[in-house]
Amino acid sequence: MLNVKSRLEGKTVRLSLEGVLDISTVDTFNSQTEKLSGISELVLDMAGLEFIDSSGIGAILQIVRLSQEKGFTVSLENANENISELLNTVGLFQIIETLRKGAN
Repeated sequence: MLNVKSRLEGKTVRLSLEGVLDISTVDTFNSQTEKLSGISELVLDMAGLEFIDSSGIGAILQIVRLSQEKGFTVSLENANENISELLNTVGLFQIIETLRKGAN
């Protein structure tokens, strides 16, 4: 199960993820991210995320691609050690950082 809480802070949207982001819950995540428009930054707060699989990583990569089309940045925050290690291994942090440097 995945619970996604959305909070608007100026032109920044903060999505707090709680639970599991996998093939069975990715539609819940996508339903929240499809609504994004007119923002300058999206923050994915992963403090409550317990597990992510390749479907969840793919959904985050889709958001990164969408951010390039719509002109906003993406930040990942508060991932636990296991999730951070996984995201680092697949290169997600590096992709986001490279795109951020290219935008400046």
